[in-house]
Amino acid sequence: MKKISKSFYFAAILIFLNLKHSESQQLTNLDNNNEPIEIFADNGIEWHKNKNKYVALGNAKALSGSLSLESDKIEAFYKENNSSSMNITEVRAKRNVVVQDKKMKITGGEYAEYKILKDYFLINGRNIILTSEKNTLKSNKKLEYWRSKNIAIATGKAKAKKDDEFVVLADKLVWYLQEKNQKTTVKKLLGFKNVSIKTNNEVAFSDQAIYNNETEICKLSGNVKL
Repeated sequence: MKKISKSFYFAAILIFLNLKHSESQQLTNLDNNNEPIEIFADNGIEWHKNKNKYVALGNAKALSGSLSLESDKIEAFYKENNSSSMNITEVRAKRNVVVQDKKMKITGGEYAEYKILKDYFLINGRNIILTSEKNTLKSNKKLEYWRSKNIAIATGKAKAKKDDEFVVLADKLVWYLQEKNQKTTVKKLLGFKNVSIKTNNEVAFSDQAIYNNETEICKLSGNVKL
């Protein structure tokens, strides 16, 4: 399997690109969070110098600390700076996208963008599923994941499920995540437009909803029907 890394120096690029047919390639430097990021690919890595990007083909995978991004194709876009080094600013993934961050996993993406400086993912697909412990968040259109802010936003027939306790449907659902006891759990859930909440015994409808997982209190507002 062949691999490169996120931020790298020009001289290192030339050396390792000459190793295209060897078992592995690696160009290493540090990103803005002082964590190296490596990109692997079964079918090779292309350098598109005129477009300031690298393209990893075939079972491509990017790793950085606890974060991993997998897809059929990964594109890494970079900018050159005054010190003759190049820094990747954005990573794009196409087809069969899977994102994992600690114990959280996102599957079903057809296309994804990762903005390095914002630490932000945008994932498009018809069956996107975010899983965290026993909670799931689904969308048939778009899912946004702000890593540093621990926020996930599902838009387009969004669906959230907490184990076997309840299911929430809405046009948009927002998860506030937290790390507790080495687990990534949902702290708070917000629902917007055409909200419905179903438990084993009850069904409620509203325009908006807020659920606090710690207090287990749900507040409904706007055209509430029980």
